[in-house]
Amino acid sequence: MGKRKRRTGMAVGIGAGILGLVGAATVIGSANAAPESGGRHCAANVDNGQEKCFKSLLLAQKYAQQNIKDNAAGAQTSVLKPSDVVIGTLFTDFGFGGDSMTLWGSHPCQSNGKANFYFNLPDSWKGRLSSVQSWARCDIVLHTEPYMEGASSSPFRDLTPQLDSTWNDKAQSIEFR
Repeated sequence: MGKRKRRTGMAVGIGAGILGLVGAATVIGSANAAPESGGRHCAANVDNGQEKCFKSLLLAQKYAQQNIKDNAAGAQTSVLKPSDVVIGTLFTDFGFGGDSMTLWGSHPCQSNGKANFYFNLPDSWKGRLSSVQSWARCDIVLHTEPYMEGASSSPFRDLTPQLDSTWNDKAQSIEFR
């Protein structure tokens, strides 16, 4: 992919909006965004483990958030295509900084207190989470071991710019309720 085409795609994504600290904007983009080598910002499907990484958070979100509409509150719960709902974004630094991983699943969470999805962090992500954003009516519960084993956190709702010292850099798997 040439630089000109990549810049055009980025300009379209910026024009559509950037998911920021207030969490009100959503980037709507093409699923055909090409992965870039050395990417620090990934998008992963929790249903099948498909993952692609990019050099910017914007491109990862653009890839993950295809066919999603905003609702008035800014949460991504109105879905055009059930397989494309973003359920959370994870960050390695406080304040939604550092490397990121945007996760999507097949539907919004049911808010019934039970696991709707779980995700085992890749080895390169284990013990690195410092801030999280939950979307699509999901609460994020962190676990100290893979497969939702070990100690579990209380649910994190919405935007959590700083995990407390009990959970900072401890998670190995994540449950979405």
